Amino acid sequence: MRELLQTVRTGLRQRLQGGFDAPPEAAPFVYVTAIRSDAGLTRSLAGITLISRAIGFDRDAETLYSSDCSSATYHAQHNSHPVALAVEVCPPRQTVSIAVSGHDDADTYALFLEADARLFGAC
Repeated sequence: MRELLQTVRTGLRQRLQGGFDAPPEAAPFVYVTAIRSDAGLTRSLAGITLISRAIGFDRDAETLYSSDCSSATYHAQHNSHPVALAVEVCPPRQTVSIAVSGHDDADTYALFLEADARLFGAC
């Protein structure tokens, strides 16, 4: 434990003294939108899963439910771009929101537009 604390302390000291030469990494690009929806949770998640897979968001997919199972968030990585998708479905608030994030602005924005068009259409 003492060794771990010394390692952390040394790293922090170097960071504060400007000992790291590498510039900080750029923040990812994130695009978000939301709609009002009165569709149920199961129906929404089924459609989101199918459409997301069709546009390439099928790697490491998972669905996380709220503690009372009244809402959920679907996450997936794109299969050929370093871009992630998160879709939150909240029937009690009648909202569905999507967020697409990645480090390449052009890829991230293009996939956001595709996800928005395919998931939300003309809503």
